[in-house]
Amino acid sequence: MKRVRRFLAILLVAAFPAVASAQFSQIPQRNAIFQAEIETNGIPESFEVFDKPVDGVHDYYLSVGHLGIGDAVIQVNFDPLYELFIPLGNTLDEALETLKDLQDLYRTEPGTVTTVPGCLAFGFPDGNIEDVKVTYRKQIFSNLLEFTLEREGYQRSTFVNKSNFNSIVSGVKFYKKLHPKE
Repeated sequence: MKRVRRFLAILLVAAFPAVASAQFSQIPQRNAIFQAEIETNGIPESFEVFDKPVDGVHDYYLSVGHLGIGDAVIQVNFDPLYELFIPLGNTLDEALETLKDLQDLYRTEPGTVTTVPGCLAFGFPDGNIEDVKVTYRKQIFSNLLEFTLEREGYQRSTFVNKSNFNSIVSGVKFYKKLHPKE
């Protein structure tokens, strides 16, 4: 009887790593390339550029954080779960090119609008791509990009000021220098 118990214990210990590794292979990964947690006027903001590899293929995304809900004048931030993800491409070069295209909006006339694909999802981009309006806004002391989704008569928006966006682009450039083969 002792030998049977010992054999079952050894078999269980030997099988545990195989079972545990099978569980982790289905959990999506979110490998951060650049991450910033910034507080502006008492409002916490988080931005991230990350890689979500699928079957060995890189997918780079920009997370511009959580969106508020409201209209063109008032936005109330109450949704701490869903983030807006902007797909950047499959290589770091494509990601930098997309980021620089967005960065070029800061050099245009205030009110300039462009449309980019985006995904509002919980935790990870889920493939439900929709159009996101990106508008350049110039206020008294700040230059902002407004990322807006329109749903059911409401606007869901978030803002990224110029210095934060420049930090994002610089962070991705630095990461590319450290990892030239990606």
